Amino acid sequence: MIPSRLTVRLLALSILCTGFVIVVVNILIYRARIVFAVLHPEYVSEQPATISRALSAPQVGEPFAIWMAICAPILFFGVSALVYGAWREQARTGPTDRGIFWLSLIVVLLQAMASVGMVLLSHYRFPDHHEMHMVGSYLFFFSQAFVVVFGEFLSRRHGALEEGRSFMDKRGGNLRRVYIWVPVCLGVAYLFLFVIKGYDLGPISVPLYAAYTVTEPMLLSSFLGYVLSYHFDMGRAIWRYLRA
Repeated sequence: MIPSRLTVRLLALSILCTGFVIVVVNILIYRARIVFAVLHPEYVSEQPATISRALSAPQVGEPFAIWMAICAPILFFGVSALVYGAWREQARTGPTDRGIFWLSLIVVLLQAMASVGMVLLSHYRFPDHHEMHMVGSYLFFFSQAFVVVFGEFLSRRHGALEEGRSFMDKRGGNLRRVYIWVPVCLGVAYLFLFVIKGYDLGPISVPLYAAYTVTEPMLLSSFLGYVLSYHFDMGRAIWRYLRA
């Protein structure tokens, strides 16, 4: 199908916004632990640092907070532009699918909550604001995880539409059906390790905690990777419009 001009503009906005955030946030989460290790070698010699612990260093936490305040609303606008563009196309080409409407609304609301969590966890940091930091962390992790889950439901709903009613590519949908298991499996592993790290399990406690700290940034990257998968669909839709 050939998308409308407004939809193409929405998709271009989404690619720019989400692409920017994907690059910046991935750099920030891996840089945080590296810089913290350089600043506090005595700490990491005993145990690896989580991202939350790394943010406790002002040299890490303060620039991180500034970038999160920039990235959080940009990610929200990027995801919203994608969801609205997809909803608009199916509404333009036939009767509105109520399932798509409600799933779209849920994804946008969850992304808004995740973006708020991004700001909270970065601005309220250890050791002075432990409780608010944890509130922001829980809000972000669970909301962003469900953005991916409900985003997959939405992707499959678009894929079930009649030919020509959605710009979402069948190949992109098939890719996401496989890729979705990456954040799901990492999320389950992270939750398991988060709970079990609080118990004294003897000699395996150390490798389990190390696995926990490694799984954390991988899970964050997998969330962003799911958003990145839509660039395939959006890019092809924009290309079809330009060719036409």
